[in-house]
Amino acid sequence: MGQHADGWLTYPEATHNAAGPTRLAAKIQAWRRLIPDGGFRPHVTNEWLDLVDDPNHPRTPINGGYTLKTGRNGLIDLLGQWQQAGVNHAALGIQFSQRPAAEVLQELAEYVLPLFPSHAGPLPAQVRW
Repeated sequence: MGQHADGWLTYPEATHNAAGPTRLAAKIQAWRRLIPDGGFRPHVTNEWLDLVDDPNHPRTPINGGYTLKTGRNGLIDLLGQWQQAGVNHAALGIQFSQRPAAEVLQELAEYVLPLFPSHAGPLPAQVRW
């Protein structure tokens, strides 16, 4: 995988406490050590989310641990831990949220996304046909 993968999409481990992001960081570091040229390869993970309207609601696993119920501050904390672990992209599934999707998206856009701005990426490779 280190030699041939353009990136890596993994399940995030547990997301309700710091132990999961710590294990995820170890996996990402081990993988990146195997990249022969030391070049950039993105890591992607995801979480199904029930974002509640209380911003301080603690990170709580539901649905057997496959969904994270939390307030925006818990999500911000998790995304920061993922960032430190080496995650470059995160997909957040909101279809299990109890709140209307428009409300959840508005809260994410207003309070969460500004804390994790996009960065300029590498130029695309030249395609030779």
